[in-house]
Amino acid sequence: MTPTDSAEPTLAAPRHTALRRLVEDPAAFAVRLPEEPRMRRAADDFSDLFDLGTIDELLTDRALRRPAFRVIRDGEQVPDTACLHRSLLYPDVADPHKISRLLAEGATLVFQGLQELTGPLAEFARRLAHDLGRPVNVNAYVTPAGSQGFGDHYDTQDSFIVQIHGSKRWTLNDPVVARPLSHESGRKVPAGVPGRTLTLAPGDCLWLPRGWVHSARSTDTASVHLTISLYEWTGHWAWTRIADRAADLPGRFPLSTDFFRDRSAAEKDMATLRAELIDWLTRADDSALVDLVRAAGAPEFPSPLRHPFRQALADGVDEDTEYTVNAHAVLGAEIRGDRLVLTLGARGLTVPATMAPILADLLSRDRFRPKDLTPPLDPAQRDHLLARLQSEGVLTPASGSRT
Repeated sequence: MTPTDSAEPTLAAPRHTALRRLVEDPAAFAVRLPEEPRMRRAADDFSDLFDLGTIDELLTDRALRRPAFRVIRDGEQVPDTACLHRSLLYPDVADPHKISRLLAEGATLVFQGLQELTGPLAEFARRLAHDLGRPVNVNAYVTPAGSQGFGDHYDTQDSFIVQIHGSKRWTLNDPVVARPLSHESGRKVPAGVPGRTLTLAPGDCLWLPRGWVHSARSTDTASVHLTISLYEWTGHWAWTRIADRAADLPGRFPLSTDFFRDRSAAEKDMATLRAELIDWLTRADDSALVDLVRAAGAPEFPSPLRHPFRQALADGVDEDTEYTVNAHAVLGAEIRGDRLVLTLGARGLTVPATMAPILADLLSRDRFRPKDLTPPLDPAQRDHLLARLQSEGVLTPASGSRT
């Protein structure tokens, strides 16, 4: 960012519409993610996001393919031959009959990457990603009564556990690795250590920070729960992105040919590298580093859904057309000179900086009609702006609107 640039945080301010369904104080939670587990009883009714009917729909109507699902038995993934339908055009499609038999035998069905689909759950995931400023992944776990998919383990991502159906008894133990990074997964955890136990019922939400050792077993009823995981968003992650992208990064000298034979030669190389890194970091511009990391991270957020055919078939902008405002689509906003740049996941949108007050008003709404915009715009300018916002998925015609 140059000295003439400025951030416009109000244009991308989180509304916490998704986070408030999971935690009691979303604003405080988002400022500093808790490092210990937290339980919220009867947080909400989440059946609008996922229910038993969704399971049948995914298995029978969607023709799910690998890796959108897997089946786990005794902590191991079952072979493809046991759960795939190989007589179809695609050889990696879920076979509902085989999977049903596996569930009856105690296996756990896992739906993966549900945030990539459409519908209420995907929309919730997009809103939660905006609320917390980091991408999310959503899996669903279907476990028969009295069964367990995985033994004691820990994850390298912070997660929300949302109970949808039935109940599940969780056992939690202190981390064996403090705040583990993605490459620190799979460490051996102590076996048979008694821990804190709690049972999740439908509507309960458990915040499970990365590193906490856990296992879960369904009770006397089948269990369905969502695991909503936050992408690793750490200083380590940022550094790896900088190292991959910085144009003038040090360390370009060849290592000694005696690196593996002569420790003193190897230590000399490392001293040279360390000195170069210290010098580079001392001279590095923080704003330039921000740009590097943002450029790497923004594409990991889902871009707003576009509806090109709906727009192509529309009759144009009418003052009484009602639009839904997808404010969570705007990840960031900055004024750069005379332009306002909106970050929309992997995409960006640039408009005149003079549009900032109008966009601030628009993005503060859930719905609006063009005639309600303040301050009012010249009709040609207004129609052009709305067409661009609609083409990028920031606006969508409301259900039943005249468009």
